[in-house]
Amino acid sequence: MKLLKNIKHVYLLLILAIFITACDGLDAIPPEKSNYIGKWQGEYMVISIAKDARVTYNHKKDGVTTTIKGPIQEFIGDDFKVGVLGLNSLFKVNTPPYFEDGQWKMVIDDQLVIKTSDLKSL
Repeated sequence: MKLLKNIKHVYLLLILAIFITACDGLDAIPPEKSNYIGKWQGEYMVISIAKDARVTYNHKKDGVTTTIKGPIQEFIGDDFKVGVLGLNSLFKVNTPPYFEDGQWKMVIDDQLVIKTSDLKSL
C-alpha cells in the first residue's frame, strides 16, 4: 500500500513538472525583435514566426522533411530556441532581419530567407 502511495506521488510530481515545462516560453516577441515576425522562405525552409512567439518551421531537402512547431523559449543574442516539454531546437541567426532591395531578409542556419508575408497583425 505504501508503494502505491509513493507511485501516486511520483506521477503527480511528473505531471506537475510537465505542466510547468509546457508553460515555459515567451508570450510575445520582444519589441526589439519585432522584425523577426513574419513568414520567411528560403531554398529549403519555410519558417513562420508569429507575434505571440509561436513558430512553425518546415525544412525539406533531399527527400527528408523536418517540421518543428512550438513557442520560442528564449532569444540568445540573435538566435532563438524553440520547443516544448524540454525538446528544444536552436535556430542560429547568422544575420538578423535587414531590409535590402525592397525585401526583408535574414540568414538562419546559413540559409538566406526572405519575408513573404507579415504576420504582425495576427
